[in-house]
Amino acid sequence: ELNCEQRKALSEIRHFFSNGKDAVLFGVTGSGKTEIYLELIEEYLSMGKDSIMLVPEISLTPQMVSRFKNRFGDNIAVLHSGLSEGEKYDEWRKIKAGIVKVAIGARSAVFAPFKNLGIIIIDEEHEHTYKSEIRPKYLTREVAEKRCRLEGANLLLGSATPSIETYYRAKTGELGLAELVSRANDSKLPEVEVVDMREELKSG
Repeated sequence: ELNCEQRKALSEIRHFFSNGKDAVLFGVTGSGKTEIYLELIEEYLSMGKDSIMLVPEISLTPQMVSRFKNRFGDNIAVLHSGLSEGEKYDEWRKIKAGIVKVAIGARSAVFAPFKNLGIIIIDEEHEHTYKSEIRPKYLTREVAEKRCRLEGANLLLGSATPSIETYYRAKTGELGLAELVSRANDSKLPEVEVVDMREELKSG
């Protein structure tokens, strides 16, 4: 069950999408962004549309994948650098043939060959690993934006610390902004203390 804040954010995201706007989900760590992603993907599945979920390679953990598999069963392809060429080809073929409707993966999954794309979600959109330094060189966010425009799909950028460009675009109204300011399970955010190291040195 989504909490009140998650439900509000989800309804704001739907509103932005229906008005032809891409959206940013700005939520503190532990606020339940992933649950919103899962809900959205479920909605697009019910409309017969395909979804791409991008996460930084480091976040593509067995727990993350199993969470998606628990929700969508065999209707999911996983794409990451740990796969052999043969395994990558098998996953790619499942997508191309329409056997699966959801792909989760690192940056190259933005090119997953879906024919009826509904949404691309980029989690931790600020991560530098979304920038490909090898050929072809590309910025995943820009590829996703272009692809969504060409295919009439929606784009959601999620982060606890959005990139300055993304946050600026959200603040100026170019992108819709939905926020989650508290943690989903009511746990407290860690306390932050600013320490002047010059004073520390002086006092030994």
